[in-house]
Amino acid sequence: MRLDEFLHYYDAEYISSRSNAKVVMLGKLSDKKHRDRESVFLADGVKLAQEAVKYARPLYLILAESVLDTDAANDTAGQYKDAGIPIYVFSDAAFDKISTEKSPDGIIAALAYMTGLHMFTMRGDISKFDDWQNGRRLLLLDSIRDPGNLGTILRSAEAMGITGVILAGCADIYNRKTVRAAMGTLFRMPLYIADDSIPLIHKMKDSGRRVLAAALGEHTLTLGDYDVLVSDCPVIGNEGHGLSDDVIGACTACVRIPMAGNTESLNAASAAVCILWESYRKFR
Repeated sequence: MRLDEFLHYYDAEYISSRSNAKVVMLGKLSDKKHRDRESVFLADGVKLAQEAVKYARPLYLILAESVLDTDAANDTAGQYKDAGIPIYVFSDAAFDKISTEKSPDGIIAALAYMTGLHMFTMRGDISKFDDWQNGRRLLLLDSIRDPGNLGTILRSAEAMGITGVILAGCADIYNRKTVRAAMGTLFRMPLYIADDSIPLIHKMKDSGRRVLAAALGEHTLTLGDYDVLVSDCPVIGNEGHGLSDDVIGACTACVRIPMAGNTESLNAASAAVCILWESYRKFR
């Protein structure tokens, strides 16, 4: 389909200049301060763009001029047109200014920050936590700083039946590496974002939950040897330093993952999957 035909059929707008105000604004979204100022983030690729139109709040779709003849571009544009969401076609030069992928699909969705009790509860608003946690199968992530790890754990958590994830001092969920690694989970998973996990651990314990730190401590359970409860909330710590003594001390008990050989520990994403699998296989 020729550019003029595509623009007419999908009621799209063409932007050719790299200095266009929208292109400049989108190009700055790799910086967190600009994302926060605009309350906009980007999701790269056809899969994420199509997941976004189903589960999130896209502001508009951006297509590179060179991909207009592809099935992926036309299928995605059709979904956005049906949803009444604006579509832009960028010249390849303009698209390159906003793309961070080494092999881009030529498709990017721009989305508004997701807020509200149904998806995210804002930092420090602990008064809503009890309502938010009620009836959910939870995972707490403490100081996960690598955006790719964070996205991977969120994706794994959804696969293992988790219905709410608490993020305390973690990487920015709107970092493009997080968005990419989560592969759509970010649009569906309810998240509670906090600066400090300890008050939330106490609230979970007060509600009758066991909060189980993935660490070694005074009271350590061995994964596979204890009775998993659907209300248990595992806690996974920082990639390099694990959980702090204060967080471990606030938890009900620790969980040890038995391992062969001389391996001392697993990375955060692998540890999360091992622990969550024990719950998933029992309660799926």
